[in-house]
Amino acid sequence: MKNNINMEKSKILVVEDEGIVAMDLQTTLEDLEYIVTAVVDSGEIAIEKAKETQPDLVLMDIRLAGKIDGIQAAAIICSELEIPVIYLTAYADKETLKRAKLTLPFGYLIKPFEERELHTAIEMALYKHQIETQLREKSQWFTAILQSIGDGVIANDNKACVTFMNPIAENLTGWQQEEAIGKNLLEVFQIIDEIDLTPIQIPVAETLESGNTFNLPPQSLLVAKNGELVPIGNSVAPIKDNQGRIKGAVFVFRDISAQKLAEAKLAYQAFHDSLTSLPNRALFLTRLQQATERAKQQENYSFAVLFLDIDRFKVVNDSLGHIIGDQLLIAIASRIKNCLPTIDMVARFGGDEFAILLENISDIQVVCGIANHLITELNLAFIIQDYEIFANASIGIVLSSETIDDMETLLRNVDIAMYRAKRFGGECYQVYDTSMHAQVVAQLQLETDMRRAIERQEFVVYYQPIVLLTNCQIVGFEALVRWQHPQRGLINPGEFITLAEETGLIVQIDWLVMRQACQQMKLWLEQIPIAESLTISVNLSGKQFAQANLVEQITRILQTTDLNTRFLKLEITESTIIENTESAIAIINQLKELGIKIHIDDFGTGYSSLSYLHRFPSNSLKIDRSFITSIDDDINSLEISKAIVILAHNLGIEAIAEGIETLQQLTKLRQLQCEYGQGYLFSAPLNQEAATNLITSSIQNFRGE
Repeated sequence: MKNNINMEKSKILVVEDEGIVAMDLQTTLEDLEYIVTAVVDSGEIAIEKAKETQPDLVLMDIRLAGKIDGIQAAAIICSELEIPVIYLTAYADKETLKRAKLTLPFGYLIKPFEERELHTAIEMALYKHQIETQLREKSQWFTAILQSIGDGVIANDNKACVTFMNPIAENLTGWQQEEAIGKNLLEVFQIIDEIDLTPIQIPVAETLESGNTFNLPPQSLLVAKNGELVPIGNSVAPIKDNQGRIKGAVFVFRDISAQKLAEAKLAYQAFHDSLTSLPNRALFLTRLQQATERAKQQENYSFAVLFLDIDRFKVVNDSLGHIIGDQLLIAIASRIKNCLPTIDMVARFGGDEFAILLENISDIQVVCGIANHLITELNLAFIIQDYEIFANASIGIVLSSETIDDMETLLRNVDIAMYRAKRFGGECYQVYDTSMHAQVVAQLQLETDMRRAIERQEFVVYYQPIVLLTNCQIVGFEALVRWQHPQRGLINPGEFITLAEETGLIVQIDWLVMRQACQQMKLWLEQIPIAESLTISVNLSGKQFAQANLVEQITRILQTTDLNTRFLKLEITESTIIENTESAIAIINQLKELGIKIHIDDFGTGYSSLSYLHRFPSNSLKIDRSFITSIDDDINSLEISKAIVILAHNLGIEAIAEGIETLQQLTKLRQLQCEYGQGYLFSAPLNQEAATNLITSSIQNFRGE
């Protein structure tokens, strides 16, 4: 029996893993005058053969050889190749049927089946697939038409006279087809430039002559019959007969008002900050570039740039959340804007940074006055969701006359000035001068040298004695870092510690100091018997104390140097432990369990919280040198020192005074019953050799009576 789909023999791919069944099926299909393109036994091969032979239909068994079954193979063939599938299987359970249905098969025959059933299923599947294909093609064709009817269409003959207008064209031009037909296209379809409103020549003559398609400029406005201007996008194409002769032209155009609005919105979004609605970095840089070029061309024109950073804004985000932080930024932006003349520009540069462009500036005092006004206004409280928040600012200022005439240098310089303001504690402004750049370059060189110094082991440890104040007997040493610079010689920590903390290099330096100090203490214990009565004190920086593996690192150093924990004391500033009290207490307890003693350093200069102090398992309080220096002539320093000693004793711990330089200071501290002290009265910090000699020499030399 012949199949009648297109009066051609249909091609069928057979997928069957049982050889006898496959051979029988192939014979049956060929008897029915189908072409069997291949007989395969696995899903993987079925997919490949389907791609290769492009059959009209696939007869698919479900249980197959290979890694994928017939349902999985059918899913791929149907979705990727759009070839219909009929399942021929012995499986009729619910789960299999459920899976098979998901592939939208064109038939499902249960083995065994009759030849007539197979033939009918195949013919119906082929017919159904043919109809679906035709419907899909027609659907695509009608979809294209539906999409195009949103455009206006005007056709004209080879004399440029209108022959047709669709409803959209009528609506946009204001002309009805009846009144437009026969009129010259240029009368019905007038275009002007949206910038200068001059007429745009419609290339209808060029189209009729050359047969080419043309597009009008993107800034085209259609002048409607009532005078309304409509932004349009359009093209003109020739109309040809079967012999290719040009019979006219067709204009296809659409109202792009919504597109124009969207473009304007996108342009606004591209150049404005979504949170504050201020101009953003991109727009500010464009205006700044224009100002820079204007300054080059106009001798009397000058401008100033202010770079403003909110001090400690991160604290607001961390404590009150980002929603409050965002609302604060909106309020700050509004307040800054209100402080400036409307002709000037303020932009959000990013995060909590704002940039201001002041043009036509003739006097630096005017700029400084604006900066002062900004600082004053921002210092007033902001009320955000019942929170009273204060937002101080650091401001850098640069004048166009003070910079190299390029924008990049200007931005670099104003950034330098802003960070200088931050270094002065914030809530102030700094005007850029050339010395600032030199200092930044020097800082950068210092950072580079510092990184190399760590690699080259240029950092060395000096040791300052700690003495018992009653008899000036040495009881230990504090390890202090020094930098043996190859060109500059010995550099004191005051010149590099702040930079080390800012760059994070302080952590590596701290571990280096601890390791050297522990090694030296172990060496003294081995060489000098009297060293059994000494200890070594090592400072922990805030960044080092925040290390997750702090206790493990210290334990490893002690094990590596074979130093007993009773000889090591750690000094931690009170500001470091107050920042995260609970975590600090837990870490200090772990260190105490190892047998390490803890000193709270620089006591009285940080954020002291007496309510927490009794919970810190410390062994002593160190009175900061700033109080000891003026203890002779400043009653406040004396009383503070006295209070710290009394507090230490009430807590059952010891007091250590730093920076003792005179006998009068020593006498006062003895009267206050302060147990220990250190300072230049007893000894400056010493290198390893001098400290060793000091231990071995007569300790009686340090008595201060």
